[in-house]
Amino acid sequence: MKLFHKIFLCFVVIFGITFQAAGYLLVNFAYQNAVEQQKKLAFQNFQYNKYILQSILYSEPDFFAQEDGIAGIAESFAVPVAVYGIDGEYFFSNLAVQPGELAFDESGGEDDRIAYRIYEKAGENYIFVCDDVVQGEKEMYLITQTKISPVIDAQKRMTAYFQRIYFVLICVGFPVIFLLTKAVTAPIKKVRKAAGRIAGGEYSERISVKGKDEITELAADFNRMAEQVEETIARLSDVARQKEDFAANFAHELKTPLTSVIGYADMLYQRELPREQVRAAAGYILNEGMRLEALSLKLMDLFVLDKQDFILERMSVREMFENLRQGIEPVCGKNGAALHMALEEGSIEADFNLFKTMIFNLADNAVKADCRDIWILGRQNKCDYQITIKDNGKGIPPGELGRITEAFYMVDKSRSRRQHGAGLGMALVSKIVEIHGAAMEIESDGKTGTEIRICFRNFTTMTQL
Repeated sequence: MKLFHKIFLCFVVIFGITFQAAGYLLVNFAYQNAVEQQKKLAFQNFQYNKYILQSILYSEPDFFAQEDGIAGIAESFAVPVAVYGIDGEYFFSNLAVQPGELAFDESGGEDDRIAYRIYEKAGENYIFVCDDVVQGEKEMYLITQTKISPVIDAQKRMTAYFQRIYFVLICVGFPVIFLLTKAVTAPIKKVRKAAGRIAGGEYSERISVKGKDEITELAADFNRMAEQVEETIARLSDVARQKEDFAANFAHELKTPLTSVIGYADMLYQRELPREQVRAAAGYILNEGMRLEALSLKLMDLFVLDKQDFILERMSVREMFENLRQGIEPVCGKNGAALHMALEEGSIEADFNLFKTMIFNLADNAVKADCRDIWILGRQNKCDYQITIKDNGKGIPPGELGRITEAFYMVDKSRSRRQHGAGLGMALVSKIVEIHGAAMEIESDGKTGTEIRICFRNFTTMTQL
C-alpha cells in the first residue's frame, strides 16, 4: 500500500472515529442530563403525592377500607399512583404498568430509602418512584409514575440529527482529507521522482526547497545527497578515465623503447656492423633500457604508496634539508643550475624517505626544464609551514597545469624521453603530498619558470637557529 493511501485511510479512520465518539458523548451527555432532570421531577412528584396520601390517611385513617371512597381517589393525586399495603395487598393503582412487573433500584435522591425504576411499555417511557408512607399507625407503599417519553424521543431525534450531520461531514470531509493528503505527500512524490531520475543517470537533478517542515528538511538532505552522488560519480568517472589513460600511456611508453631495443638488438644479431654502428646501437639500447628502468622504479614507488601505511614523525625542516642538500646539489651541478636555500626554522610531521623522494622529483623536474637557478624556500605561518620550490626554466603552459599530476603526462614528451623521463614524477609528488595531509599549488606562465608551494598543516614552531 502506498504512503498516500495509508495517510488517507488514517485520516479517514481518525476523523470518522473521533467525530462519531464526540457526537456520541455529546448526545449521551445531553440525554443523561435530561434524564437527571426528569428524575428530580419524578422525586418531586413523589414527595408531593406522598404529602397528599399522608393528609388523606390523617383525615380518614380508614379511607382505603371504604370501597366508595377509593373510586374517586385518582383525582386527588397529581400523577398516576399505586397504593398497597405492607403485606402486598393493593388498594389502588392507575399506573400504566402493574406494580408487580416493577423491580426498583435504590436511588441516590433526597431520601436514600426511595427507589426508582425507568421502564418502557408500548413505546412509552416512565420513571416509577416507590417508598413507604407512615401516618400514625398506618403504613403502606406509594408508587408514582412520571412520563419521560418526550426526553427519550428528543434523544432519538438528536441521535438521528447527528447521524445526518455525520453523513454530510463525511461526504464533505473525504474530498478535504484527499486534498490534504495529496498536499502532504506531494513533496515526497517529488523526492521519489527526483530519486528515480538520479537513478536513471540525471545526477544534476535537484528539488526546490521551500518552507521549514520535516519534508523540506528531507528535500534539503536529498539535495545534499544528490550533490555528493554527483561529485562521487564525477570523481569515479575521472578515476576511470585516469586508469584508462594510465593503461594506454603505459602501453605506449613500453612499446616505443621496446620496439627500438628489439630493432637494434636484431640488427646487431643479424648483421656484421662496423664498430661505430655497434656502439651507436648499443648506446641507444642502453639509453632506452635506462628509461625503462626509471619507468619501472617510478611505477614501483606508486604501487608502494598506494598499498603501504606510513607513520609520520615530527622533524625539523631545516635539518631535513641540510641532509637533502648533499643529494640535490650534484643533480643541479650536473646540469649547470645553482641551488639557493633559505629556510625558516619549524617542524612538520613527515616520513623522511617520502619527503626526500618528493623534493628530489621536484628538483629533477626543475633541472630538466633547463633552469639556471633553483630556489628552495621555507616560511612559517601561524597554522602551517610552507615550502616553495621555484625555478627559472621553461615553465609549464597555464592550460596544462591541471594535468601535470596525472600519471605519464609530460609537457614536452620528446625532451622528457631524452632525459629518461616517464611522466610519473609529479604523480609521485602529488601522492606524497596527499599522504602528508598537505596542500600543493603550482603556478607558471609557461615562459619564466615554475613555482610550486606545498603547505604543511599543524606544525610546531621551534626556536630560531
